[in-house]
Amino acid sequence: MKFDVAILATESLPDVVRQVQLAERLGYDTAWITDSHLVCRELWVTLAACATATSRIRLGPGVTVPHSRHVSVTASAIATLHDLAPGRVVIGIGTGGSSAQTMGLSLAQVGKSATLARTATALRALLSGGVTRFDTGVDGRLAWLDGPRAIPIYLAGSGPRMLETAGRLGDGAIVYATVSPDVLRVAIEHVAAGARAAGREPARLDVALWAPMSIGRDRERARDHARGRVASACRHPLPVRLSDEDETAIARVRDAYDAYEHATAASRHRTLVTDRLVDLMALAGTPADVCSQVSRLAGVPGLTRVIAFPQAPGQGFAAREELLTMFAKEVASRWHAA
Repeated sequence: MKFDVAILATESLPDVVRQVQLAERLGYDTAWITDSHLVCRELWVTLAACATATSRIRLGPGVTVPHSRHVSVTASAIATLHDLAPGRVVIGIGTGGSSAQTMGLSLAQVGKSATLARTATALRALLSGGVTRFDTGVDGRLAWLDGPRAIPIYLAGSGPRMLETAGRLGDGAIVYATVSPDVLRVAIEHVAAGARAAGREPARLDVALWAPMSIGRDRERARDHARGRVASACRHPLPVRLSDEDETAIARVRDAYDAYEHATAASRHRTLVTDRLVDLMALAGTPADVCSQVSRLAGVPGLTRVIAFPQAPGQGFAAREELLTMFAKEVASRWHAA
């Protein structure tokens, strides 16, 4: 199993670059930079800076979205990034969360599997040097492209239809469906079903779990630090229905969620996140706790990587560097050694 890191680019660009450099030194496979333009630094500028400052780690959007960036712009941007880091570029595509909400769009409006499918299909055509038809009815291509770009496309989802679309059209899937092995097995089966429906072999897909993460010597502090990320996870549908108690707790978080505090460790909505939701949604606690949680995930068939997503630092909370270092040295290293 491989381990990646997701980074909310809320800190200064030099700080984000240093964090990606640290992730590279620590052995993380991929750094995914979130795309939420009203609460984070600009995605493509950030990725370009990271590409020029690193040499091994893979880089890409985690995830970019169609409602704020036309697919032709995304294709040109990722192909250009490939010029800076050939062989190290990946792209995650989703339908959006905070980027939609800060623009006044609901998750129901943007969260459509057909949108994800159209975006993935058009992006693949453009990156191969081909032509795609835009919503205007006009055919377009990347005229400057001097040859196909072999850039792996990961499609993100949490509900059944999105997950099946990822299996049908993606080189990989980013699954945002709790850290519960029971729920994750159902989610991955939806990915596999999509692959089989398209005549593809599910085992060939790279399936990643998007997992809020917080780790520390102080168990309660670490778990408390994860609540903002857990609140974000609660906004998305799941492939199964949870208990009535869990569903009620999640509904309270959704109703109170402030997308402009999406990247804030001390967000007000985090206070509604119960201990049970932390258990359900996050890798959080002491190194021993997190090792145990990852060990359970390692037993889920079809899961090939974990994307550890620490909350952005804030006053009274752990620095991102501290979380990345402890997770790499005391959790991920155990699986690398194996």
